[in-house]
Amino acid sequence: MEQDNKGPEAKTQNGFRDKLTTTLRVMGVFIGGLAISSYFGSVLLMIRMPHSNWRFAPFVILPIVLVLGLLRKDDTKVRVVSGCLLPVVVGGCVAGLFFMRAHDWVPVAFGALFAIFFWAHSKSTKRPYLFSSVGSLLAGVLSLQVPWSIEQRCLLTLVGVGLAMSLQGAWVIVRYLQGHPPAEVFEPTGPSSKSSDRNLVRIIHWILGTVEHIQIFFPEFEQRIRTRYQSEISELNNLGFDYSFSDGQSLSLFRLPLLLPAIVVIGLWFKRRPMTLHGGTKILFVYPVLISRNKNSFSEIGDLGVNFNTAFQDGTILVSKCYKDESALGPMIVKYAQKASISDTWTEHQKRIAALEAEGKRVDRQTSFQAWAEISYKETAPW
Repeated sequence: MEQDNKGPEAKTQNGFRDKLTTTLRVMGVFIGGLAISSYFGSVLLMIRMPHSNWRFAPFVILPIVLVLGLLRKDDTKVRVVSGCLLPVVVGGCVAGLFFMRAHDWVPVAFGALFAIFFWAHSKSTKRPYLFSSVGSLLAGVLSLQVPWSIEQRCLLTLVGVGLAMSLQGAWVIVRYLQGHPPAEVFEPTGPSSKSSDRNLVRIIHWILGTVEHIQIFFPEFEQRIRTRYQSEISELNNLGFDYSFSDGQSLSLFRLPLLLPAIVVIGLWFKRRPMTLHGGTKILFVYPVLISRNKNSFSEIGDLGVNFNTAFQDGTILVSKCYKDESALGPMIVKYAQKASISDTWTEHQKRIAALEAEGKRVDRQTSFQAWAEISYKETAPW
């Protein structure tokens, strides 16, 4: 009898947990907007009404919002990364704008920034955020009509952004009650989510823009590259590779205000990655590329280590890296990434080439710069 009672009880508990998880998912946007408006509203209230009891209200609301957020235990690591990348970038942009708050246009810029953020999030997740996007822009424009200081109008704009987001969340809740649950309710919550991987890749590509591959033809600059990576090139020479060309991968200067591109530039500068300007509007990050003497593989000295790349005639690309890399790659990409020496990684790469050839695949032995650019693009394309 005891065993009979345990079964239904566990089922009831799991059913309650599932309902709670579903409810919090449906209310996620509303709760997030409430948190934003509560935080910035508390700051604004302390400035405008320092002696009012209402200034404590947001501090009551905010802990409740945070607790509700913590109850959602269904988010995977990939979902958290892809979900936080854009907010982190936007947060950096908000901080940058706040330092320039002496200018009258900053409140409007705040609204426009969040409008672009919700638009980008809508594109990457394929979910509508019309209320949030339009409401954020209106909050920035309408704040100009309030006769307050610029700093207070910036805070008012951020409160409006939170309210617009809550309005969007309320619309999601109403749609759910009408029998139209949001797509995220049915998304897989297991340890691996390919849709989240794709969203993360799309977001990164949207922020960084299209990466062009431009061959470097300046002898002095190429000599600088050879000197910078002399030890890696020498080791690859001993493994049967010869230096072929240097690949300049572009980043538009106009994307630096999006913060993530600026972080990339600073990070590569600290790593002493060779870079140069191209056309006055682009930064080129230059990578030496070597080709095996049997013409079956490229080798690139990347930011984290050495990569080996082999293309097959059916479109398959074999990628081996001498460092751990858990990032998702597109279809037809076979990846091996483990922390190992360059020679051990190359040995494993050759074994995998042989295994794929045993399956009937044939190596594409094109060694031109264009062939390399196509391989590199396929590896990082927003699949």
